[in-house]
Amino acid sequence: MEDIVIHGEGNFDLVAELDLFAQHCTVPLRAARHHQVLVTDKTPANVLALAGLVLDPTERGTASVLTAAEALCRAWMPIAYDAIVYCRDRYDQKAGGDRMREKVLALQDEADTAIYDVCRATGVPMLELPTGLSVDERVQWTLQRVESMGLLAA
Repeated sequence: MEDIVIHGEGNFDLVAELDLFAQHCTVPLRAARHHQVLVTDKTPANVLALAGLVLDPTERGTASVLTAAEALCRAWMPIAYDAIVYCRDRYDQKAGGDRMREKVLALQDEADTAIYDVCRATGVPMLELPTGLSVDERVQWTLQRVESMGLLAA
C-alpha cells in the first residue's frame, strides 16, 4: 500500500486492500488493550467501502472477498467498537493536507457516501460529528458523547 499511495507505484489491488483491511481489524485491538478510550481515524468498514470504489468487482475473487469482508464487518465491529464518530468535514488535501490521498481525491463525495453506508450497516452506534469544529471542539464533543454513553470510568 505504501508503494501505491506514497511512491505512486502500482495500482490498488485485492491483495493490498485485503492486507489493509486485516490491519484495521487487528492493530486497534492490540492498542485498545492498553487504553481506556481509543480513537482511530479508520475502521475496517472504511477500508471495505474504499476498496469497493477502487477495485474492479469483475476481477477474479474480488466480489466474493468484498462480500466476505462485509460479513466480517457486520459480525465483528459490534463486538470490537462501542461507537463510530463520523466526520463529514472536507479538507483541501493539496493545501498542506494529506498528500498521500491524492489518488482518491476525486472520490471524496462518493467515498463519504460509501463509507457512511458501510459503517451504518455494521450496526455500531454512529455519532455524527458536527462539521466546522476546531480540533479542540471535536475532542470535547467526542469526549462528551463517549462519557454520556458510559464508556469512561468515573
